Amino acid sequence: MKRGQLFIIIYFAFHNEVTGLKAAHKEVHTISVEPLDYGADKGYLPVGTRKTISCKGGDKNQKVEWIDPYGNVVQRVSTNRVFVQEHFVPSYRARIPAAVLVLTRAAVEDSGIWECRAGNKKQEISICVLDAAEFVDTPTDVTVDLGRSITLTCQSRGGPEPRLQWSRNGEIITDDVNSSKYAISTKYNSQGFEGLLTVMSLEREDAGVYICEAVQESPHDSECTVTKSINITLNVNYAPFFPDGNETAIVFVKENERMDLSCSADGFPAPTYRWFKEIGDVLSEFPQSDIKSDEDGTKAIVTLKGGEALFGQRFRCRATNQYGSIDKVYALQKLERPVKPSELNINNSSFDSLQINAIWEDEAFYQVAGVEIQYLELRSLGKKKISSPRESDWRKADEVEIASEDFDSTESSLGGAFITLPNLEEDTEYWIRLRATNEAGKSSWSEAILASTNIKIDIEEVSQESLNEDRINHDSEARVYGLLFAGGVLVIAFGSMFVIRVV
Repeated sequence: MKRGQLFIIIYFAFHNEVTGLKAAHKEVHTISVEPLDYGADKGYLPVGTRKTISCKGGDKNQKVEWIDPYGNVVQRVSTNRVFVQEHFVPSYRARIPAAVLVLTRAAVEDSGIWECRAGNKKQEISICVLDAAEFVDTPTDVTVDLGRSITLTCQSRGGPEPRLQWSRNGEIITDDVNSSKYAISTKYNSQGFEGLLTVMSLEREDAGVYICEAVQESPHDSECTVTKSINITLNVNYAPFFPDGNETAIVFVKENERMDLSCSADGFPAPTYRWFKEIGDVLSEFPQSDIKSDEDGTKAIVTLKGGEALFGQRFRCRATNQYGSIDKVYALQKLERPVKPSELNINNSSFDSLQINAIWEDEAFYQVAGVEIQYLELRSLGKKKISSPRESDWRKADEVEIASEDFDSTESSLGGAFITLPNLEEDTEYWIRLRATNEAGKSSWSEAILASTNIKIDIEEVSQESLNEDRINHDSEARVYGLLFAGGVLVIAFGSMFVIRVV
């Protein structure tokens, strides 16, 4: 055998020996527990389930043991409900001991922190075992009359015993915060725990979905907790009413166009609808076949043929259920092109916006669906003084459209609206004019007014560092003046002494 080949053989033998020693050394300091898999959509082990968990030691000469949550060593007695099986796991150069924890029928008391121990090494694993809560004899739909009180019940059983709580609209209900509305109690019966939620003096707003939650928490492991819930719908019976009021509604109709009159009222049970045409003091009822409903059945719609005959007509919608009925009148008027506002004022101003108060005479405001505002910088007109820009000047103006629903506020009784004109320049004078719009057209332009934005006031934040710097500078100046003053005093004193000696 050549010397080079012998060297290679010796090198690989030495390398394998060293690698084996490292692996063996590493295994001595290793202990591993098989990850616990509860299965899909579960965070716990159901009661009665069989489960095995393997723990592998790190040294062939060490004993591997399992310790239960109560500090007891689990015995190797296969007839016990919980026991340990020993076996060996093949490894490099040796077989490593392992202990398999066997839960033949998992029980609630098995929840907690289990420990696998080998020599001076140990590893913990949390096991969560629950008898999942189930709801029994719990009504999921309850109906009661307005003004009365009702007690919602929720029964649940499981292990650990579930704690019941109530919520609505994402908030936990507590009777200590609103004791005049809610009362909460819990009692135990043959079916398990029963949660009681009393809702007092029912109002329309109390109707809706209430959630009863059963919370299970292991006393041995804070992470072993599961919450299940059930929805209970509370229906409150009440007579129909119109959310926007039952005052006569003015409906504007475009000439020669068909239109749909829509009527919708709140009530439980859901109201039925009838439509009438008022002919003097007589009500002429529409056939039910002429009344349509929307997809969810909450609106009753009649279609009217357009024409001059519609203008001035009055139609009545009646919503009825077993608890009462209510009428609403719709008066039809011809939709005409709006008139211009009779007056413009500036209600408020800032550095970049102006709030305009536009006023219409009589009832002209009711036909306003939006406005167009033109604004022109005064300085863009040059140095000439004018009482109002010419029409040719307005061609250079900026313009913005604002729908009535975007008005800051409206005062229908006063025939006016507050409208903000945004995105203006700071400390700038503007000529402003406005016209009203709706589906029938646009009004003429209002008289122009002159208004100014304000100067923006910047409040600088003074940092503590700058304050300290100013204080240091002030102290330095004080020291200088103090030294100068002291020096002056000394000069005067020495001068006085010299004069006295001379004299």
